[in-house]
Amino acid sequence: MDITNLKENYQYLVDYLIKNDYCKDLVYKTQKCIQLALDIGSSLEITSYEDLFYYEVKRQGYKPNEQRYKAFRCYLGNVKRFDETGEYPSRMKSTDKFPAVLSVYSQLNAEYQFIVKRHLEVGGLKGKMPQTVRNEARATMRFFKHLQDSGAYSLNEVTPEMVYRFFFDGEKQKRGRDYCSQIKRALESAKALMREPIQRLQDFLPSIKSGNKNFQYLTPEESRKIRECLEDEKSQLTHIERSVGWILYFLGLRGTDIVSLSAKDIDWKRNRIRITQSKTDQPLSLPMNAAIGNELFDYITTERPASDINTILITKRSPHRSFKDLRSIITRIFEKAGVRIEGGPIGPRVFRHHLVTFLLSRGVDCDVVSSIVGHASPESIKHYADADIEHLRECSISVQNYPISSKLFKI
Repeated sequence: MDITNLKENYQYLVDYLIKNDYCKDLVYKTQKCIQLALDIGSSLEITSYEDLFYYEVKRQGYKPNEQRYKAFRCYLGNVKRFDETGEYPSRMKSTDKFPAVLSVYSQLNAEYQFIVKRHLEVGGLKGKMPQTVRNEARATMRFFKHLQDSGAYSLNEVTPEMVYRFFFDGEKQKRGRDYCSQIKRALESAKALMREPIQRLQDFLPSIKSGNKNFQYLTPEESRKIRECLEDEKSQLTHIERSVGWILYFLGLRGTDIVSLSAKDIDWKRNRIRITQSKTDQPLSLPMNAAIGNELFDYITTERPASDINTILITKRSPHRSFKDLRSIITRIFEKAGVRIEGGPIGPRVFRHHLVTFLLSRGVDCDVVSSIVGHASPESIKHYADADIEHLRECSISVQNYPISSKLFKI
């Protein structure tokens, strides 16, 4: 590995980070990566930055799911790009992941690739959303990768045992009915061209019972505490936390739609939020009440760091980035409200389910509720009925006329 250029020019990278107000931690860790490259980059066993990355990961014991693994990959990737192309880090665009990882698709053989590609080309012809087709293709790619790793390089070489191991590990179920259905639908796209081998594989796919659970929602007491917390100016919540809290509480937007909000989505004159939903790709227009509007305005004018990033919600620490998820903000809201301290679901979906179940419990028409939360199909609302406890109680049958012998409960 040639470190001549890095040795002569690394100070330019460090000076750039300092002059552009990157945080001290980022500068320090970038310097550590530079020093690592200078110290062992010229050794015989290190021939590239990729070799250096895996050498240090093994030496330090980093795991792929750990934050320190991801941070090291980011900082060393910045050093690599500066050394090899002269490119400086940028807050305006995301860089390619380092080290480069082969996609699952590129690891499949020609037959498996053909089936996946076929589904991507024709899967949407029956009215499916593009995102749905992509999800089905991804599930099928992972399935094919498993078969290939198991020794089946053709559909005709697949055995029932190979398929079984993809869904069950011998002790518990690894993947459920929905995953299996995605694979079946993807296989259908190429069935006309490969009828016998695909039918044979479909016959091997297991029949898995639905494992649907009741949707999680907020209890009336939890809802009251969260609302009081958001209203209380002494709760120590920031404007960004209150903004997110009110949007979730009153509108039930999906987390991906909230983090994608930009200035053009906010109509201040008409007090409306207009978006194109990430899941359904359908437009959605919702009223923005005073609680949401005031907190958003206060966040943008007093709390949001100066940045050219298009999204409204950005990280506070430099380098600033758009939020990827809202879990940290929602966790803090729950903590300040004293709700679910001992555990339980606390993501954006809980608020969304709460809004739907609350509206249904107040007798709001199903079609109206679907339009508020942006369901692509009114049928989606049916799953929320299981959480409408009060109306379910009204449907129950009294057992008063069917006395049970006291002996039945004796031990």
